[in-house]
Amino acid sequence: MWSTFIVSLKSNLRNKSALFWLIVFPIALSTMFNGVFGGLDKAMSITPVPVAVVQDTNWTNAVGADTLITALSGSQNDSGQASGSSQSDSQNDDKSDSNADTVIGDINIGVRLLDVTKVDSTAQARDLLTQGKTDGIIAADGDGRIALTLGSDTVATANNGTQDVGLDVSLAALDNVIDQYNRTSATVKTALKDNPTAALTRTFWNGIGSATNGTKEITLTNFKPDVMARYYYALMGMACLLAMSYMIHTVTTAQANLSALGIRRTVAPLGRAKQLLAGFLAGWLCSCVCLLVALAYIRYVCGIKVGGREPLAVLAVLVASFMTCSFGTMIGAIPKLTDGVKQSISTAIACGLSLFSGLYGGFAMELSDLISRKAPLLAAINPTQQVTNLFYSLMYYDSTQPFIRTCVILLAMSAVFLTAGVIMLRRQRYEHL
Repeated sequence: MWSTFIVSLKSNLRNKSALFWLIVFPIALSTMFNGVFGGLDKAMSITPVPVAVVQDTNWTNAVGADTLITALSGSQNDSGQASGSSQSDSQNDDKSDSNADTVIGDINIGVRLLDVTKVDSTAQARDLLTQGKTDGIIAADGDGRIALTLGSDTVATANNGTQDVGLDVSLAALDNVIDQYNRTSATVKTALKDNPTAALTRTFWNGIGSATNGTKEITLTNFKPDVMARYYYALMGMACLLAMSYMIHTVTTAQANLSALGIRRTVAPLGRAKQLLAGFLAGWLCSCVCLLVALAYIRYVCGIKVGGREPLAVLAVLVASFMTCSFGTMIGAIPKLTDGVKQSISTAIACGLSLFSGLYGGFAMELSDLISRKAPLLAAINPTQQVTNLFYSLMYYDSTQPFIRTCVILLAMSAVFLTAGVIMLRRQRYEHL
């Protein structure tokens, strides 16, 4: 049995076609994914927008404007902090202004949105914009509202998302923050006009402060996964099914009616069960090694993380390889079909099922999600989908229960495939050799 294992292992290593599809193909496609999508996260990141801030009389009268711009530019504002601590010694009007300044200063921006150049007049700001030293102008009107004016070149760049996606994201975030400031300022002024004594209560200012902090970024997963990870692990699902070729070749060469080698193996002293077991172990080992190479490339070269769960990712490869070898055993046991026909069937199955696991672009991803929502049973019996789910469960769940559940599903599939393969092989009898 050991000699059969070694011979089967050498035969698998000489199979250049299988090595190509299990190692070269995943690495080449992963490299393409990395080249196309590798900079997507950086492109979507927020970058500071250079602006000229007009600090004229209107700006001075705009309560909290300096505090807001300081927060957006990522600078310290000692005056803003001091204004919040002097509320108890001020008159009602001064108290209103100081509290409003504190409310605006409590807005948690979290990122740096502006690169500020301070000027004294609108004319100076326009000169900087014309010279291309800034992308926009921030100024206040007579009612205390602030507005952002962008240059024509900046607008054109933002509208053309292929040039600078980061600028588009930054401008959208900046517009949201300025709109929040204007709405908060208008709310405070209207409330104090209707009820001037409201400025004396801490409850009023706490309510305004909670309204300005209406959104909060939270993390739903144990780490921040790459947005394109789905494509890489859908590729792993396809590569896993392509590994069926090892067992198809092993089982087919053990069938006496399909090759001369099958005749010799049939009359050999070693029983068929031990021959197939040795071939199964050799195929499992080869498929594991090939998929681990592809996984290592995706993880360490392409930078697709699994949340520090690399040992579980290795276990996922072992379970997935066992399933695909079982699947290959079943297809290889189909009687009367040649090795070439069986290999073609396995390739068609791998390519076809990969469509429903989301490998072929956005449409395939939407189709995969639709099947998972509307027909979960179909997703559950799709081997490629379950292989990709192994890695999804490591990325998106703190608990290991989804990972364990997916492993159980794949092992159940393996049992079904092996049972079907064994039944077909046991029923095969030969009238003569």
